[in-house]
Amino acid sequence: MKITESQIQQLYKFTALHYVEFYDVQTELVDHLANGIEQQWQENPKLKFEEALRLEFKKFGIFGFSDILEEKSKALAKHYRKQVYKYTKQYFKLPKIVLTLFSMWALFKIVNVVENKNYVAVPVFVLLFGFQLYFLVTEHKKRKKIKKDTGKNWLFQHVTAQLGGLVHVLNLGIYVPNIFSENDPWSFTFQIIFSVAVVLYFIMLYVAVNIVTPKLRLEAQKQFPEYKFV
Repeated sequence: MKITESQIQQLYKFTALHYVEFYDVQTELVDHLANGIEQQWQENPKLKFEEALRLEFKKFGIFGFSDILEEKSKALAKHYRKQVYKYTKQYFKLPKIVLTLFSMWALFKIVNVVENKNYVAVPVFVLLFGFQLYFLVTEHKKRKKIKKDTGKNWLFQHVTAQLGGLVHVLNLGIYVPNIFSENDPWSFTFQIIFSVAVVLYFIMLYVAVNIVTPKLRLEAQKQFPEYKFV
């Protein structure tokens, strides 16, 4: 026996009822459930669809689909970060490395000259946060439009909106005034570390937004023709 189209739609509704809101994850789970049910029918053709589904779902354990959803989220975020690191490495090859090293040197000279380092650290973190906030707002509008056009949510968009977890780095910004007190001078080494880290993070944000996210969107559209992006 084979799963019918109406039963496939029942499986989609089943995954949604069990708190899987993302269509790309639902599709993977539906495929898994359908294969499992068909295997059960090979052994017991008289088994009802609902009972076969109950037995198949039971295999996911006490937490149901939640573990699968968490694993998929982590795996996709990890893949996103790997792509960011991959394309960031290009900035350490000619000719991009020249501009990269110059930016690090220029920031270091500014930090070295300014007595109160907060005058540099705070604006830097504000600029980074502003860039990130603009991206998040833009992505939110895209997600709303795609949800309206397709009627579906996508785990891919959820992960890209978080830049694969890179956005959480900026949470450190709220501690800037406490960490970088004007009464606590920065060592020469720390000034270098700060300058290098800030430029690297700027580059990674640029790569994530302008290179990795568009590439992953194209991959998603190839896998899911229903996915449309703006």
